[in-house]
Amino acid sequence: MTRSPRTIAVVALSYVAVLAAIVVALVAARRSVMAQYGPEAIAQWQQWKRQTEHPDPSAPVARRAVTSDEPPLLILARDHFAAITVTCVAIGTVLFGFLALALRGAWRGNGQGVAQKEPR
Repeated sequence: MTRSPRTIAVVALSYVAVLAAIVVALVAARRSVMAQYGPEAIAQWQQWKRQTEHPDPSAPVARRAVTSDEPPLLILARDHFAAITVTCVAIGTVLFGFLALALRGAWRGNGQGVAQKEPR
């Protein structure tokens, strides 16, 4: 079973395009988060954090005090961006491989369809 160089090139270019789209989307999301969570947003977060340190005893639900000095999304986008990128690329690779194998099987079917039993 030989594969043509054209098929290999199409699959490789498709894979590179999918990975590039994943990385570009992640970088754009990170830039958006970094722009949204500037000094003003951090000040609002710290004000809310101070409010949670002294819970309202009449509240219907007891809430734990916030321990982070910065919004969690900012910490995630700033400090853990590499881990997020690696994870998304790994998941994208697995999904691309599965889809490529499924499409290959669909296109290379034996053309006979589902075998039916003959009546006796």
